[in-house]
Amino acid sequence: MSQLSTSIIGRTWDEWRHRRLQSGGDTEDFLLVTWDSCRHDTFERARTPVLDGHAAARRAWAMATYTLPAHQAMFNGFLPHVFEPLPFYNRYVQQLWRISHRNVAVKPLVTFPEGTVNIVNGFRRRGYATLGVAAMDWFKRPSPLQDGFEWFRVTGTRARTQVDMLREQITRRARHRPCFVFANFGETHSPFRHEGMAVGADPQGERMSLGRLFNASGLHDATATIDTDLWARQVACAEFLDAQMADLLRCFMARGRPTTVVLTADHGECLGEQGLYGHAIHHEKVLEVPLLIFRLNAPPHAAPETNAEKPSAGPHGAGRAGVAAAIPDYSITSMSASTQERSK
Repeated sequence: MSQLSTSIIGRTWDEWRHRRLQSGGDTEDFLLVTWDSCRHDTFERARTPVLDGHAAARRAWAMATYTLPAHQAMFNGFLPHVFEPLPFYNRYVQQLWRISHRNVAVKPLVTFPEGTVNIVNGFRRRGYATLGVAAMDWFKRPSPLQDGFEWFRVTGTRARTQVDMLREQITRRARHRPCFVFANFGETHSPFRHEGMAVGADPQGERMSLGRLFNASGLHDATATIDTDLWARQVACAEFLDAQMADLLRCFMARGRPTTVVLTADHGECLGEQGLYGHAIHHEKVLEVPLLIFRLNAPPHAAPETNAEKPSAGPHGAGRAGVAAAIPDYSITSMSASTQERSK
């Protein structure tokens, strides 16, 4: 990084230039939600009428196998990846949030100057309210996952309380400015419990206790299969979280600002496949996650724009000039048929 770019004048120049290198404006609200440990097949099996009204989930691949690095990746602009030619779902088509425009042929929706600590800091420097809640202990200080937030609380697994806290803080701190809001919900994390579930002896939950998970063999058992009882528990928790999303989304709709919503999981979970339980291990079911991206209070984002400062040919000579024409319509209208076909 040059000496000029680290000076006040340099930083101001970088900000001005990077706003020209993004396709979005600076008045959009953003909501990023992670359902901790939620498997893609769990989301597909769950009844999710609230989210079905906005988008269909895509099968995505997480950037990491456990909470800390997966969220660090997202806070640096790297969402779980979908192998389809869709903006935002596939960052090679168009990236939603990016730090530095360098070597990018298509404008990201939002881009921050090189050297920005993370996207949360980037939004805060632009005057956004940056607000967050999390269930998992990985977010407790001195965790780097709180960097850039002007208000953040770690609550444990209490989704309804988390939503109420966010609604209050949005009203208090973002009445006259845009906001970047983050929520990490823990109900879909083992032992897969949500408000209202019966209490008492819990043999299913014991199968996912930390004492058992931390002392597992880490070896494959070719004869083992999924524990359907545990899977059903996670499905029930996903259905509970879908209901909680209703109040959170209504809060943003009432603001009237265009809002881009991203809902995903940081990673998935093994539930007995090949004798494996939990996460923080490389396995297909740990890396498969749902990903939904949709917009409130406005039409879908326009097709990607080519970055004028970058040649349209990629490193292997693949031209990007026709990329917008190749991108399918990903609005709710075009996706509704897919949503309706989901068996609930």
